Amino acid sequence: MTKQELIAIGQRLRQQRNRLNLTREQFAELADIGAGYYGQIEVGTSQMSIDTLIKVSKTSRLSMEYILFGEEDGTSDLCAIDAMLAHCSPRELRLAEKVLQLFLLRGDLSD
Repeated sequence: MTKQELIAIGQRLRQQRNRLNLTREQFAELADIGAGYYGQIEVGTSQMSIDTLIKVSKTSRLSMEYILFGEEDGTSDLCAIDAMLAHCSPRELRLAEKVLQLFLLRGDLSD
């Protein structure tokens, strides 16, 4: 990978980490990788192994395709939702379902 590609990967990861309101240290701990190593990935000075890419993808809730190339296919939105729900407790899943039902019902009323 080129230096520019590594920097772009790091920028995408940093943006998502910030959206998740996590510090580098918190993110690295959740991903089960070293904080210093993760910092190097974010600034584009280190490459990731496949194992690390998988951990970072799961933790960031981003597809590996998006992390690597900045592109996603048409199923990316559903994959992102699925990834978020995969980390929910049964109680959180029930609440998410109720919120979605209310949202969709409200949409039907406004049409």
